Amino acid sequence: MTNKINKYAKLLFGILNLYILKNIFIYAIQISCIISLLSCINKLIEISNKIYNYSIVHIILIILFNIIKDIELFLPIIISLSVLCSIISLILKNELIIVLTLKKKCYQITILIIKISIITSIFFLLILETILSFNYLLFDFNIKKSTASHNIYIKNSKKSILIDNIYNNKIFNINIFYTTNDNRLYNIYHAKMAKFTKNYWILYNVNHLKLTKPISSNYIPICIWHTNLTPYELHIFTITPELLSIKQLYYQINFLKKNNMDYDYYQLYMWNKLLLPINITIIIFIITSIIFRKLDTLSIKNIVTNSLIINFLFYVIHQFILYISFIIHKILPIVLISHLIVLIYCIKINKSMLQ
Repeated sequence: MTNKINKYAKLLFGILNLYILKNIFIYAIQISCIISLLSCINKLIEISNKIYNYSIVHIILIILFNIIKDIELFLPIIISLSVLCSIISLILKNELIIVLTLKKKCYQITILIIKISIITSIFFLLILETILSFNYLLFDFNIKKSTASHNIYIKNSKKSILIDNIYNNKIFNINIFYTTNDNRLYNIYHAKMAKFTKNYWILYNVNHLKLTKPISSNYIPICIWHTNLTPYELHIFTITPELLSIKQLYYQINFLKKNNMDYDYYQLYMWNKLLLPINITIIIFIITSIIFRKLDTLSIKNIVTNSLIINFLFYVIHQFILYISFIIHKILPIVLISHLIVLIYCIKINKSMLQ
């Protein structure tokens, strides 16, 4: 008799696995659709006063990549709310209680939910990152189609570059400032236009100002500028880091490192993306511990309220830690260590409370 009950419990637990996976996936899609709609409306309002600068295809691309950015930003909240809705659905239908009466520990249910949540989040991340990898389409429209200004400022220890505009794969009003090791300006080049050919730029209508004694200036009709900055690099500088894929962020960070430029801003967004599965795991651990701690006494209203508060607090704390680490230039060590400490603490708390 006991073997039959255990066999039935194992079968039921397997069905529960698929049932929770289906529920979480469906709820995640529904919540993502709501966020997509809000993101679309918000972006349309934002560009409404300059909409004449864009073509229909350009507007669609802007809205699409903005939606992807927002879904990726709120992915921990999307997954956690999906888990919450799925568990509440099980509670309301008394399906969770049936499983618990078959001596399946809450901790095992928690691990099951976390596994499903991580699988769902990785699936979403792969889709989002794949779509973001096509953002070169947005680059092309920004550079070739849009008449809007794209101001770019690039700086390293010995050189600063200021570009007023990029249009039709050409750069206009480019200023190059050369400084000494003690940050004293000694050379300024200003070109009306530059065009990339093979592996170098051709500068046109160049004014050169030399600030060393004696101060002098001269006009150069055409000159060659050798630099690691290709049109693709400049394209990336016109796109905010949120719209770059992890691969593009990694590539950009390596480029900036090689050229002695500040790369912390891009590193911040790369680690924010890479830490999403850990963030989701921590939030799910906390939510499930709240639900299973007082499964018989906690009302649905309290479960929802507490879960939403946890989501909000964790998001705020995570962003705070991330930006503090950005300020002190120690992004990976501080963020990773703090998240791992919280994750280990959540596992211990869950084991002690739920077993």
